[in-house]
Amino acid sequence: MIRKIYGIILSGGKATRMNGKKSFRIVNNKYLIENVTNVLKNVNVPFIIVFKSINSDESSNEEIEKQKYIHNKYNQTITFDILKSENPLIGIYTGMNLINSNWVLVLPCDSPLISEEAIIKLINKIEYAEKNNYNCIVPKHSNGYVEPLFSLYNKSTIKVLEKIVYEVHNGNQLPIRAYINKLNPLYISAEELDHSKKTFLNINTIEDIKKLEK
Repeated sequence: MIRKIYGIILSGGKATRMNGKKSFRIVNNKYLIENVTNVLKNVNVPFIIVFKSINSDESSNEEIEKQKYIHNKYNQTITFDILKSENPLIGIYTGMNLINSNWVLVLPCDSPLISEEAIIKLINKIEYAEKNNYNCIVPKHSNGYVEPLFSLYNKSTIKVLEKIVYEVHNGNQLPIRAYINKLNPLYISAEELDHSKKTFLNINTIEDIKKLEK
């Protein structure tokens, strides 16, 4: 039986403002990425974690051991960007190629306050999207800002994504909006998913971690 939803956790960015290795920074006594993996586990959504290309730098033995720890703890697939790039489109494409599902839930590794309720509300939009031929579901804030890395994409859109990835491979650093703009998105209220908006908080610096732990 084909699973209807599968998660992709993106962990392939440079994280230069955190001196790299964002996924494995300790936040409230656990790895930052575990805030996301725990939520997906609790809502019974299987997932794959996409780390940056193993050719992009020399991965330390410590980092490899941490990746093994996550794999063993959650018994879920881990993989690596198929291209040397920090573009999230590469991570999404990498994960999609390994997933057999109708919908793909894309999430970042650095959302410490992500909530199960917000995930469930997002997933509950799938039935409406399918009935009305939408092929992605994207939260949008009242100011017009969207959350493409907290969104659902139909697996059928992989051909569209493949063409964009080809452009990225040839040096055109397209934003993730280039993907959404070629789809038929269902925009939903970000505030409806999480009135506090804490679900969408990202950790980008060491100072962000310090503020969170105060």
